[in-house]
Amino acid sequence: MRKSILFTFIILFITAGCSHKISGTTSVTPHKEETKAAINLTKGQKYVVENKITTSSTSEMQGQSMKTTADVTTIYNIEVDDVKDNNYNMTNKIAAIKMNMTTMGQNISFDSDKKEDMNGEMGSSLKDYINHPDAVVMDKSGNVILADKTDSSKKDDATSPTLMMIKQMGDPEQQGYGAKMAFILIPKKAKEGTSWQDSTSKDGVIKVTNYVVKNINGNTATLSISGTEIRDTKIEMQGMEINTKTNGKFSGEETVDITTGVILQNNSTMDGSGNISVMGQEIPTKVKATSVTTVKPM
Repeated sequence: MRKSILFTFIILFITAGCSHKISGTTSVTPHKEETKAAINLTKGQKYVVENKITTSSTSEMQGQSMKTTADVTTIYNIEVDDVKDNNYNMTNKIAAIKMNMTTMGQNISFDSDKKEDMNGEMGSSLKDYINHPDAVVMDKSGNVILADKTDSSKKDDATSPTLMMIKQMGDPEQQGYGAKMAFILIPKKAKEGTSWQDSTSKDGVIKVTNYVVKNINGNTATLSISGTEIRDTKIEMQGMEINTKTNGKFSGEETVDITTGVILQNNSTMDGSGNISVMGQEIPTKVKATSVTTVKPM
Protein backbone atom coordinates (compact mmCIF):
# COMPACT_ATOMS: atom_id res chain seq x y z
CA MET A 1 0.00 0.00 0.00
CA ARG A 2 2.83 2.39 0.87
CA LYS A 3 4.40 1.87 -2.56
CA SER A 4 1.05 2.46 -4.23
CA ILE A 5 0.54 5.76 -2.39
CA LEU A 6 4.09 6.84 -3.21
CA PHE A 7 3.49 6.06 -6.86
CA THR A 8 0.30 8.12 -6.77
CA PHE A 9 2.28 11.18 -5.65
CA ILE A 10 4.97 10.60 -8.27
CA ILE A 11 2.29 10.52 -10.96
CA LEU A 12 0.76 13.76 -9.70
CA PHE A 13 4.03 15.61 -9.89
CA ILE A 14 5.23 14.37 -13.27
CA THR A 15 1.87 15.01 -14.98
CA ALA A 16 1.16 18.39 -13.39
CA GLY A 17 2.65 20.32 -16.27
CA CYS A 18 2.57 18.21 -19.40
CA SER A 19 0.14 16.62 -21.80
CA HIS A 20 -0.03 15.66 -25.43
CA LYS A 21 -2.40 17.01 -28.02
CA ILE A 22 -5.96 16.71 -26.83
CA SER A 23 -9.24 16.64 -28.65
CA GLY A 24 -10.78 20.04 -28.21
CA THR A 25 -13.88 22.10 -28.72
CA THR A 26 -12.42 25.11 -30.52
CA SER A 27 -10.10 25.39 -33.49
CA VAL A 28 -8.90 28.63 -35.04
CA THR A 29 -7.98 28.52 -38.73
CA PRO A 30 -7.26 32.08 -39.87
CA HIS A 31 -6.67 31.39 -43.57
CA LYS A 32 -9.45 30.27 -45.91
CA GLU A 33 -7.09 28.13 -47.95
CA GLU A 34 -6.49 25.92 -44.91
CA THR A 35 -9.97 24.44 -45.30
CA LYS A 36 -8.91 23.03 -48.67
CA ALA A 37 -5.92 21.20 -47.19
CA ALA A 38 -6.14 17.57 -46.11
CA ILE A 39 -4.06 14.85 -44.49
CA ASN A 40 -3.22 12.46 -47.30
CA LEU A 41 -2.85 8.80 -46.33
CA THR A 42 -3.41 5.60 -48.31
CA LYS A 43 -4.95 2.28 -47.43
CA GLY A 44 -2.47 -0.21 -46.02
CA GLN A 45 0.02 2.34 -44.65
CA LYS A 46 1.54 1.51 -41.28
CA TYR A 47 3.43 3.77 -38.86
CA VAL A 48 5.23 3.41 -35.57
CA VAL A 49 5.05 6.39 -33.21
CA GLU A 50 7.53 6.72 -30.35
CA ASN A 51 7.06 9.38 -27.69
CA LYS A 52 9.51 9.96 -24.86
CA ILE A 53 8.72 12.40 -22.06
CA THR A 54 11.35 13.37 -19.48
CA THR A 55 10.20 15.38 -16.48
CA SER A 56 11.77 16.95 -13.44
CA SER A 57 9.60 18.48 -10.73
CA THR A 58 10.19 20.15 -7.39
CA SER A 59 7.43 20.19 -4.76
CA GLU A 60 7.24 21.74 -1.31
CA MET A 61 5.75 19.40 1.30
CA GLN A 62 5.69 20.15 5.02
CA GLY A 63 8.62 22.52 4.76
CA GLN A 64 10.70 20.13 2.72
CA SER A 65 11.61 20.24 -0.93
CA MET A 66 11.01 17.03 -2.85
CA LYS A 67 12.44 16.38 -6.30
CA THR A 68 10.86 13.89 -8.67
CA THR A 69 12.26 12.73 -12.01
CA ALA A 70 10.69 10.49 -14.59
CA ASP A 71 11.26 9.05 -18.06
CA VAL A 72 8.21 7.65 -19.83
CA THR A 73 8.38 6.14 -23.32
CA THR A 74 5.25 5.07 -25.18
CA ILE A 75 5.21 3.31 -28.55
CA TYR A 76 2.12 3.20 -30.76
CA ASN A 77 1.42 1.22 -33.93
CA ILE A 78 -0.90 2.76 -36.52
CA GLU A 79 -2.43 1.03 -39.54
CA VAL A 80 -4.70 2.66 -42.14
CA ASP A 81 -7.33 0.02 -42.90
CA ASP A 82 -9.53 1.97 -45.27
CA VAL A 83 -10.24 5.41 -46.73
CA LYS A 84 -13.96 6.13 -46.88
CA ASP A 85 -15.55 9.46 -47.75
CA ASN A 86 -13.68 12.04 -45.68
CA ASN A 87 -12.44 9.61 -43.04
CA TYR A 88 -9.58 7.22 -42.39
CA ASN A 89 -10.47 3.97 -40.64
CA MET A 90 -7.51 2.78 -38.61
CA THR A 91 -6.48 0.00 -36.28
CA ASN A 92 -4.10 1.46 -33.70
CA LYS A 93 -2.60 0.20 -30.48
CA ILE A 94 -0.17 0.93 -27.67
CA ALA A 95 2.68 -1.43 -28.46
CA ALA A 96 4.87 -0.75 -25.41
CA ILE A 97 5.29 1.44 -22.34
CA LYS A 98 8.53 1.92 -20.43
CA MET A 99 8.79 4.00 -17.23
CA ASN A 100 11.50 4.92 -14.77
CA MET A 101 10.58 7.26 -11.88
CA THR A 102 12.45 8.40 -8.79
CA THR A 103 11.43 10.41 -5.73
CA MET A 104 12.29 10.49 -2.02
CA GLY A 105 15.05 7.96 -2.60
CA GLN A 106 12.62 5.46 -4.10
CA ASN A 107 12.72 4.16 -7.66
CA ILE A 108 9.81 2.69 -9.60
CA SER A 109 10.34 1.15 -13.02
CA PHE A 110 8.18 -0.69 -15.53
CA ASP A 111 8.78 -2.28 -18.93
CA SER A 112 5.82 -3.80 -20.74
CA ASP A 113 8.20 -5.99 -22.75
CA LYS A 114 9.13 -7.84 -19.55
CA LYS A 115 6.76 -10.64 -18.60
CA GLU A 116 7.45 -10.22 -14.89
CA ASP A 117 6.46 -6.54 -15.07
CA MET A 118 3.23 -7.29 -16.94
CA ASN A 119 2.36 -9.87 -14.28
CA GLY A 120 2.89 -7.31 -11.51
CA GLU A 121 0.58 -4.65 -10.06
CA MET A 122 1.30 -2.04 -12.71
CA GLY A 123 1.07 -4.52 -15.57
CA SER A 124 -2.30 -5.84 -14.44
CA SER A 125 -3.79 -2.36 -14.71
CA LEU A 126 -2.41 -1.94 -18.23
CA LYS A 127 -3.15 -5.36 -19.72
CA ASP A 128 -6.28 -4.11 -21.51
CA TYR A 129 -4.35 -1.20 -23.05
CA ILE A 130 -1.04 -2.65 -24.24
CA ASN A 131 -1.05 -4.61 -27.51
CA HIS A 132 -4.82 -4.33 -27.68
CA PRO A 133 -5.94 -3.18 -31.17
CA ASP A 134 -8.39 -0.28 -31.19
CA ALA A 135 -10.59 0.94 -34.03
CA VAL A 136 -9.92 4.63 -34.70
CA VAL A 137 -11.67 6.96 -37.12
CA MET A 138 -9.86 10.17 -38.11
CA ASP A 139 -11.09 12.69 -40.66
CA LYS A 140 -8.81 14.28 -43.25
CA SER A 141 -8.40 17.35 -41.04
CA GLY A 142 -6.82 15.22 -38.30
CA ASN A 143 -9.80 15.19 -35.96
CA VAL A 144 -10.30 11.91 -34.10
CA ILE A 145 -13.95 10.82 -34.16
CA LEU A 146 -14.64 8.83 -31.02
CA ALA A 147 -16.57 5.62 -31.66
CA ASP A 148 -19.16 4.06 -29.38
CA LYS A 149 -17.50 2.20 -26.54
CA THR A 150 -17.78 -1.56 -26.98
CA ASP A 151 -15.67 -2.53 -23.98
CA SER A 152 -16.77 -0.41 -21.06
CA SER A 153 -14.47 -2.19 -18.62
CA LYS A 154 -11.45 -0.99 -20.56
CA LYS A 155 -12.49 2.59 -21.07
CA ASP A 156 -13.57 3.32 -17.51
CA ASP A 157 -12.04 6.23 -15.63
CA ALA A 158 -8.58 5.66 -14.18
CA THR A 159 -8.75 3.36 -11.17
CA SER A 160 -5.01 3.01 -10.56
CA PRO A 161 -2.05 5.42 -10.41
CA THR A 162 -0.69 3.93 -13.64
CA LEU A 163 -3.87 4.56 -15.62
CA MET A 164 -4.16 8.01 -14.07
CA MET A 165 -0.71 8.87 -15.39
CA ILE A 166 -1.57 7.70 -18.90
CA LYS A 167 -4.80 9.68 -18.98
CA GLN A 168 -3.24 12.80 -17.43
CA MET A 169 -0.36 12.82 -19.90
CA GLY A 170 -2.76 12.35 -22.79
CA ASP A 171 -5.74 10.01 -22.81
CA PRO A 172 -4.90 7.36 -25.46
CA GLU A 173 -8.51 7.13 -26.64
CA GLN A 174 -8.85 10.90 -27.07
CA GLN A 175 -5.57 10.92 -29.02
CA GLY A 176 -6.65 8.10 -31.31
CA TYR A 177 -3.95 5.82 -29.90
CA GLY A 178 -1.12 7.82 -31.42
CA ALA A 179 -2.99 9.38 -34.37
CA LYS A 180 -2.96 12.95 -33.02
CA MET A 181 0.79 12.66 -32.38
CA ALA A 182 1.42 11.45 -35.91
CA PHE A 183 -0.57 13.74 -38.20
CA ILE A 184 -1.24 17.46 -38.57
CA LEU A 185 -3.18 19.55 -41.08
CA ILE A 186 -0.86 21.95 -42.92
CA PRO A 187 -2.26 24.95 -44.85
CA LYS A 188 -2.36 24.02 -48.52
CA LYS A 189 -0.56 27.21 -49.61
CA ALA A 190 1.86 27.22 -46.69
CA LYS A 191 5.12 29.10 -47.16
CA GLU A 192 7.79 30.54 -44.93
CA GLY A 193 6.10 32.76 -42.36
CA THR A 194 2.64 31.17 -42.63
CA SER A 195 1.09 30.98 -39.16
CA TRP A 196 -2.03 29.60 -37.52
CA GLN A 197 -3.37 28.72 -34.09
CA ASP A 198 -5.14 25.78 -32.51
CA SER A 199 -7.09 26.06 -29.27
CA THR A 200 -8.41 23.04 -27.38
CA SER A 201 -10.36 22.60 -24.17
CA LYS A 202 -11.04 19.22 -22.61
CA ASP A 203 -11.58 17.93 -19.06
CA GLY A 204 -10.21 21.04 -17.35
CA VAL A 205 -7.17 21.43 -19.64
CA ILE A 206 -7.06 24.48 -21.92
CA LYS A 207 -4.26 24.47 -24.46
CA VAL A 208 -3.39 27.10 -27.07
CA THR A 209 -0.78 26.22 -29.69
CA ASN A 210 0.76 28.65 -32.17
CA TYR A 211 2.40 27.37 -35.37
CA VAL A 212 4.77 29.25 -37.69
CA VAL A 213 6.40 27.79 -40.80
CA LYS A 214 10.16 28.41 -40.40
CA ASN A 215 11.18 26.97 -43.74
CA ILE A 216 10.22 24.45 -46.42
CA ASN A 217 12.79 22.18 -48.03
CA GLY A 218 11.27 20.01 -50.74
CA ASN A 219 8.34 18.19 -49.16
CA THR A 220 9.48 18.83 -45.59
CA ALA A 221 8.31 21.82 -43.57
CA THR A 222 9.89 22.89 -40.29
CA LEU A 223 7.39 24.44 -37.88
CA SER A 224 8.08 26.57 -34.83
CA ILE A 225 5.66 25.80 -32.01
CA SER A 226 4.79 27.79 -28.89
CA GLY A 227 1.84 28.05 -26.57
CA THR A 228 0.28 27.88 -23.14
CA GLU A 229 -1.53 25.28 -21.10
CA ILE A 230 -3.84 25.89 -18.13
CA ARG A 231 -4.80 22.87 -16.08
CA ASP A 232 -7.61 22.85 -13.48
CA THR A 233 -8.53 19.23 -12.82
CA LYS A 234 -10.09 17.19 -10.06
CA ILE A 235 -9.80 13.42 -9.67
CA GLU A 236 -10.36 10.84 -6.95
CA MET A 237 -7.68 8.26 -6.32
CA GLN A 238 -7.59 5.69 -3.52
CA GLY A 239 -10.21 7.62 -1.55
CA MET A 240 -8.38 10.95 -1.93
CA GLU A 241 -9.73 13.94 -3.82
CA ILE A 242 -6.89 15.54 -5.73
CA ASN A 243 -7.07 19.00 -7.29
CA THR A 244 -4.41 20.23 -9.69
CA LYS A 245 -4.11 23.86 -10.81
CA THR A 246 -1.11 24.69 -12.98
CA ASN A 247 -0.04 27.09 -15.70
CA GLY A 248 2.59 26.25 -18.24
CA LYS A 249 4.35 27.51 -21.35
CA PHE A 250 5.84 25.32 -24.05
CA SER A 251 7.91 25.75 -27.18
CA GLY A 252 9.54 23.56 -29.73
CA GLU A 253 9.91 22.53 -33.34
CA GLU A 254 8.52 19.85 -35.57
CA THR A 255 9.20 18.62 -39.07
CA VAL A 256 6.27 17.60 -41.26
CA ASP A 257 5.86 15.95 -44.65
CA ILE A 258 3.61 18.54 -46.30
CA THR A 259 2.36 16.09 -48.92
CA THR A 260 0.87 13.74 -46.32
CA GLY A 261 0.64 15.65 -43.03
CA VAL A 262 2.81 13.07 -41.27
CA ILE A 263 4.77 14.59 -38.37
CA LEU A 264 8.27 13.19 -38.84
CA GLN A 265 9.60 14.51 -35.53
CA ASN A 266 8.47 16.81 -32.73
CA ASN A 267 10.77 18.22 -30.05
CA SER A 268 9.29 20.39 -27.32
CA THR A 269 10.00 21.68 -23.83
CA MET A 270 7.60 22.90 -21.17
CA ASP A 271 7.81 24.81 -17.88
CA GLY A 272 4.83 24.70 -15.54
CA SER A 273 4.01 25.71 -11.99
CA GLY A 274 1.03 25.64 -9.68
CA ASN A 275 -0.51 23.80 -6.77
CA ILE A 276 -1.65 20.28 -6.08
CA SER A 277 -4.26 20.03 -3.34
CA VAL A 278 -4.68 16.70 -1.56
CA MET A 279 -6.00 15.80 1.90
CA GLY A 280 -6.37 19.48 2.76
CA GLN A 281 -2.76 20.28 1.96
CA GLU A 282 -1.56 22.65 -0.76
CA ILE A 283 1.60 21.43 -2.48
CA PRO A 284 3.36 24.10 -4.60
CA THR A 285 4.98 22.40 -7.58
CA LYS A 286 7.25 23.36 -10.46
CA VAL A 287 7.69 21.08 -13.45
CA LYS A 288 10.08 21.01 -16.40
CA ALA A 289 9.39 18.58 -19.20
CA THR A 290 10.85 17.65 -22.55
CA SER A 291 9.07 15.58 -25.18
CA VAL A 292 10.49 13.91 -28.28
CA THR A 293 8.14 12.20 -30.75
CA THR A 294 9.15 10.39 -33.93
CA VAL A 295 6.91 8.87 -36.61
CA LYS A 296 8.30 6.27 -39.00
CA PRO A 297 6.73 4.00 -41.61
CA MET A 298 6.67 0.31 -40.65
